[in-house]
Amino acid sequence: MNVQTAQRDSRPAWQIVALREIAVKARDKNFLVGLGVTLAMVIGTFAVQVWIAGKTDTQKVAIVNTKGASGPSAKQVVDVAATSAKDGGAKVEYTSTAFPDDAAARAAVTKGDADAALLRTNGGWQLIGDKSIDDGLKKNVTTSAAHLTLASNAASKGVELSSLTKGGAVATSTLSSDADRAGLAKVVSLVFAFLFYFVAFMFGMPIAQSVVEEKQSRIVEILASAVPLRHILAGKIIGNALLAIAQVTLLAAVALIGLSQTKWSAFVGTVAGASGWFLLFFLVGFFVVACMFAVAGALASRSEDVQSTSQPVVMLVVLVLVVGMSLSGTAQVVASYVPVVSTVTMPARIMDGSAAWWEPILAIGIAIVAAYVITRLATRLYERSIMRTGGRLSYREAFKLGA
Repeated sequence: MNVQTAQRDSRPAWQIVALREIAVKARDKNFLVGLGVTLAMVIGTFAVQVWIAGKTDTQKVAIVNTKGASGPSAKQVVDVAATSAKDGGAKVEYTSTAFPDDAAARAAVTKGDADAALLRTNGGWQLIGDKSIDDGLKKNVTTSAAHLTLASNAASKGVELSSLTKGGAVATSTLSSDADRAGLAKVVSLVFAFLFYFVAFMFGMPIAQSVVEEKQSRIVEILASAVPLRHILAGKIIGNALLAIAQVTLLAAVALIGLSQTKWSAFVGTVAGASGWFLLFFLVGFFVVACMFAVAGALASRSEDVQSTSQPVVMLVVLVLVVGMSLSGTAQVVASYVPVVSTVTMPARIMDGSAAWWEPILAIGIAIVAAYVITRLATRLYERSIMRTGGRLSYREAFKLGA
């Protein structure tokens, strides 16, 4: 028992503080409930996407099979339209129901028994809807009717349709990123921005509240007599940083699994790469934000003062959110090298493919250097402010205090 105690006492002070932060947070019901709700929202979002993607829409078309009519029948037109829709990747199925005459087919549309009616006219075909006609149905029926009629007319003239359409095929390709990747990149960058905003406040503000409570209750004076103040600060930051990165990693893993079940499954590897860089940038950025929240708590004399002393860091976190949601082009490129802001902007550029391989390496190097400088400065402010009582300190007053 004595050996275990000695071993426990021999651990660095910051490690003891960090483990305590983790233990307290892990037993906090509010934290656990918040994590559970967030996970449920992420899972629910992808579940809805999967359900919508897998749902097949059925549209009924009323037809009248006219006996003795030349050319393709209405049923053939609907059947070919259904095949074209499926070949195009649409989750839709067209079914035809025959009626004795045009009046009965129109009545079926009016009553809601059919989504549209396809009727033969002297000049060809007429597609009739009640108040509107689905764009996909209109496109596929029009295309199939034209194709079948052309084939029928060609056959009646003794001409092969393939000879008439030879050389008319058009292949398509793009020189830049396709629309799906561009759209997904925008969504992913918004997720990164909101995730940083959410987690920074979830873990940062409690750090400030914990610091001011220890200061107000004079507990910090007892701790300072046995542990260097910088170890107390380091333990708080490291403990919360480990919890924050664990939560973000869990959410990212769940999101990637969900993404693999959607139409964007082909981009899972790209998103995973961008997410890996986001986790690295997030860890560096969170250290800066957490230190600033700790300083905000040290400057306050009461819990009520934290709202005022934390304004600079709150503005920084909000700035990251706004930048992540709004910047693009050259402005986004510049912001991707700005520490803390790069937490969102550089992974977004990696996702859309606009960043060269060396750019994130350079940006994370700049972020680490900036984090080191800011952390050292924040540690100095914390040490100078935490033992000062009698009123709230401003940042200018804290800088003027002697070491």
